[in-house]
Amino acid sequence: MGAEVLNISPFVVWVIALSQLLTFGLTVWNLMASGSRTNAKSIEQNRIRIDSHEARLSSVEQTLTGMPGREDVHKMQLSITELGGYLREMRAEMKGTSEIIKRIEFSVDRHESHLLDGAKR
Repeated sequence: MGAEVLNISPFVVWVIALSQLLTFGLTVWNLMASGSRTNAKSIEQNRIRIDSHEARLSSVEQTLTGMPGREDVHKMQLSITELGGYLREMRAEMKGTSEIIKRIEFSVDRHESHLLDGAKR
């Protein structure tokens, strides 16, 4: 048995070639996937924004449902007009009552004056 020399230089060439191909493949993969990662981040940010807008919109809708509508405002206008009519009636009645009270006060003053003057005689 003789000493045979093991020649690994063809094997080294193949290993270097595979290493270069693997490096090139990973570079291409990273270039292709980086756009996907950027898009995924952008989509996530947009999803968060849409969720916050949805919450705000829901709040606005709930507020608007609680507000009076056109018919409610019309009913309030009619009620206010009706109250104005009642106030005019009350003002007229109060004016009449005021006149009656003035006549009564005049009469009471006359009686009081008569009674006070009658005691002096």
